[in-house]
Amino acid sequence: MRVSIVLACRDNRGSLKATVASVLRQSYADFELIIVDDGSKIPISGSFSGISDQRIKVFRIEGQGLGAALNYGISKSTGEYIARIDDDDLMDPYRIQKQLNFLDNNKRTVCVGTQLWFKSGNRYKALRKFPVKNDAILDDLLQLKFSIAHCAVMYRRSAFDAAGGYRVKGGGQDLDLFLQFTKVGELANLDEYLTYYNLSLGGLSVRAPKNKYKAYLFALNSIANDPLFKPRRSEISGTINILLSKLSSKSNYLFAAKRFFLIWGVWLFGKNMDENLNVQ
Repeated sequence: MRVSIVLACRDNRGSLKATVASVLRQSYADFELIIVDDGSKIPISGSFSGISDQRIKVFRIEGQGLGAALNYGISKSTGEYIARIDDDDLMDPYRIQKQLNFLDNNKRTVCVGTQLWFKSGNRYKALRKFPVKNDAILDDLLQLKFSIAHCAVMYRRSAFDAAGGYRVKGGGQDLDLFLQFTKVGELANLDEYLTYYNLSLGGLSVRAPKNKYKAYLFALNSIANDPLFKPRRSEISGTINILLSKLSSKSNYLFAAKRFFLIWGVWLFGKNMDENLNVQ
């Protein structure tokens, strides 16, 4: 088994079945899909009733947080490569094959993402273009501009182990992992739109942004004095100060307002997609 696709969810409200279906439609078929139910009130196995595939493995644990749930799922995996998808996002049918080919042919790259379609309901639109090279991606990450999407990545299991896995046990775990990855190799993005990211008003970023800020602060403090990041030390320090300011602020509405306008933009200017992810 070369590829393990790992997702974790809690109290999924119906989007999981479409996510699983998009995974099972992959042109590359030699994978396992590991789903971790992170303490849902009602077991999520019923969320994709009617879908039967031996490649699906479901594990149920007590609620521990996204990072911890993903660590658990990966501990049960057998793949050389780990691919990520969230429980309300979708994969283009050729995503896994193209990321696998890229990692096979670019040995210095330890983690590769894709461009994103931003979606809401059955509408989708490209809202930004991610850089494809390591240095540009890293520059953005150090400014909290996430130009590599955690839901869209595939990474080497060996690099994940070397980086210490998800050291942040809850949400906001992605920044720390990406920064630790740069200690063992390079980040990259494919220049193709192969992941559909769901714009939700119910996610952690909207409901509890300060929890994510704390996770990001941990990630940046972890590298602030690392010799590898010495040329970027002033930039890291500036971002840490911004996070400290955000944590001391009483207002938590900015991210939610931004998300609302993104959703509005997708519905107003986006296109329709059918159930097979073919644009119309």
